Amino acid sequence: MVRNAADVMILFVYGTLMRGGVRHHLLAGQRFLGEARTCPRYALFDLGAYPGLVHSESEGRAIHGELYAIDTRLLARLNRIEGAPSLFRLEPVCIADHPGEVFAYFYQQNTQGLPLCAEGRWQNKKGTP
Repeated sequence: MVRNAADVMILFVYGTLMRGGVRHHLLAGQRFLGEARTCPRYALFDLGAYPGLVHSESEGRAIHGELYAIDTRLLARLNRIEGAPSLFRLEPVCIADHPGEVFAYFYQQNTQGLPLCAEGRWQNKKGTP
């Protein structure tokens, strides 16, 4: 069966969906494109069990993660897991050295007082999903 290019999108993941993450199994069967980093326009907050990506044009930094080519039929399940659109919302993200359209889940809640992830990388030290 030939798949239509419209049935596939590029997703940037930076937390629990990454290889080794507690939710990575949701990307089973999707094509891993490699490690990636965003343009320096974002902040990554440590929310405990997971990170939250937000826009930060003035004080932004590059965020490290992974790229996947995913079947768009997976989006309904990912949106449910990510609490979209109230907790996270799928939006375009600028990826360094990647000319095409890429999407990521952006955190939609207040980040005031939350700790930033060091060096734009999230590490789940708590071992929780």
